[in-house]
Amino acid sequence: MMKIYNTIFLSLVFFVVCSCAAIMLWSQPITGDLTRISGYPERWFGWNTPQQNITPTTNTPRKEGASHILVVGDSFSEAGYWQSFLKEKYTFSFIHSGKTNLNAVIARIAQEKIDAVVIETVERSMYSMYGSATTFTKPLSDCQLPLIEREAPPDASKLYTHIAELPLFPDRSRITKPISGNNISEGFHTFKLNSEAFFKPRKRKAKILALTSSNLFSNTRSDQLLSLSRDFLLYNNINEVDLNMLHCTIRATAQALAATQIPFVILTLPDKTTAYQPYLADEKLRQKTSLAESINMNAATTHGVDMLPAIRTLIAAGDQDIYLPNDTHWGYRGFQLAAVLIDEKLAPQLPNSTSTTNTHD
Repeated sequence: MMKIYNTIFLSLVFFVVCSCAAIMLWSQPITGDLTRISGYPERWFGWNTPQQNITPTTNTPRKEGASHILVVGDSFSEAGYWQSFLKEKYTFSFIHSGKTNLNAVIARIAQEKIDAVVIETVERSMYSMYGSATTFTKPLSDCQLPLIEREAPPDASKLYTHIAELPLFPDRSRITKPISGNNISEGFHTFKLNSEAFFKPRKRKAKILALTSSNLFSNTRSDQLLSLSRDFLLYNNINEVDLNMLHCTIRATAQALAATQIPFVILTLPDKTTAYQPYLADEKLRQKTSLAESINMNAATTHGVDMLPAIRTLIAAGDQDIYLPNDTHWGYRGFQLAAVLIDEKLAPQLPNSTSTTNTHD
């Protein structure tokens, strides 16, 4: 009887291991954050156009002739990629925005003699950064904002000219085969996530949306957008009272930083779904108002950078993988664009400094 039980047990183990190995081989190495949390295979959503292999730059020692920038942001800055394109001109320190507050930032400016500050926030984190539940600074619900029109979308040819002035990193291709069979756990991970999604489909953390174009990404299923289920456009709605609070709190943040008399930039960037909203097949989502599009950085502060118009300009120009198809973050082109826009806004504020991307021609 014991032999029968052992045989059954070993057979089940063999079946599970073989199944996971097959899933691992079929899925390919799952490297994108959206594919990791959802179980969708890299075979479908992994990028196929080579990406620059950017060396991360987050915390660097000061050097003579370079301004030291304190970066307060989320994972888009924590990766240290846009900073790497500017590392010959600036040195950097990084603090995650969820682990500090404005008073601590201002204290650090004085204590460490910071030369400039960049505060970066992605759309889905705007409410937690500047809304009623913020721990970053005191929210303001009422203020007088000037009636300033938005700037016209930037010219694509000028953006590409300034991007061409940035340093180059070697290209890398996506790994499409497991390095060894030891990583069976990746197959088990995919099996587990898909099993959970079968019984509770709404619990899946990533969502697939149909696109009207198949030229936006380099992946196999390029007519589909894989996005975070909690992207603002999919997860939330805009309340006019809260929107006014966001504008007022951003303005108050800018005023507090201006009082330190050092250069600064407040950067806002769209969620992936908002960036590609004009190409969504779902008409209701296409017509829904996004938070990133509602924020008027020109009215809130003269030190603001709204990345949405520039991102959409490059997407419309035919640039693929501005956001990686398997990821909620940018491809290398998105990080290049961030470097250009930050330097364009920051450099003129610094003494004896000219922008690496001289856009004031």
